[in-house]
This record gives sequence, C-alpha cells and structure tokens, in this order.
Amino acid sequence: MNRKSFTLLLVEDELADVALFQDLLADAVAEVDVIHVENGRQALQYLNREDQFLNATYPDLVVLDLNMPVMNGHDFLAHVKQQPELRSIPVMILSTSDHPDDIQRAYHGYASGYVVKPSTYEEFVRVVKTIEAYWRGLVRLPSIAEVATRAAR
Repeated sequence: MNRKSFTLLLVEDELADVALFQDLLADAVAEVDVIHVENGRQALQYLNREDQFLNATYPDLVVLDLNMPVMNGHDFLAHVKQQPELRSIPVMILSTSDHPDDIQRAYHGYASGYVVKPSTYEEFVRVVKTIEAYWRGLVRLPSIAEVATRAAR
C-alpha cells in the first residue's frame, strides 16, 4: 500500500462531525493532514488559493458534505469540476442525505463517490477506515499540482 503523506480537505459545517472524523482518522492512520473548512465557498477559496489560503496545497481528496450554509455541496461540486486545474481532484460526498435525487445529482456533477453518514459510532469507524484504505492505499491518484500546472499553460 502507498503510505506517503496524504492531504484531505474536509468540507463540513457540523463541528461534532468534524471532530469525530478527525479523531477517527488520527486513530486509524498516520501521515494524513486534514484541512477543515465550513462550506463550499471556503473550499473554493482554499482550492483557488484565495484570501487566507494563499499558501494552500492541493488536497489528494475532498470529503464534502452536501447541506451547508453559504454554498452547499452541489454548488461547490459544479464550480470545482468546471475548472480544468481542479477537475482531477477526487470529491467524495459524505452526507446525511440518502435521497435518490441527491445521489443522482452528485454523480451527475462528477462526484467520485457517495457515502451516507453513518448513524452509529461503529459504522463511522468502518467508513473512515474504508475511506483511508481506498483513497490512500488502493487507488492511484493524479498529481494535482502537475495537473494544475498543465491546465494553467
């Protein structure tokens, strides 16, 4: 398995979910940097290196909630997938919504995966471990910095 450092951008407005996700990930694996922002607008600012995020590094994965204030997950997904320099960043939805319309809309917007937030602690542990094993260990991800450099040319 690939064990290089891994950067994850967590876009989530519920602070209890953020704390749980970060704690579980820290317990499950090493060398994962979790950057947290509270809504889609902040996530776009981060990815575009705007305002307080001028020195941001591209994440290997975005974990995105759908239902957030300011800019929801669907709108964020639409914006990020329209930008050639950001399009290759995988975006996995982690939402309480199990509604077929949300799932269809997310995949239509080029989400890389859709996971319904677990209702129990044990299920949440399993989900976090699976996210880490799949996105950090199993799949091969593009070098986002290289993709962004090519797209800017």
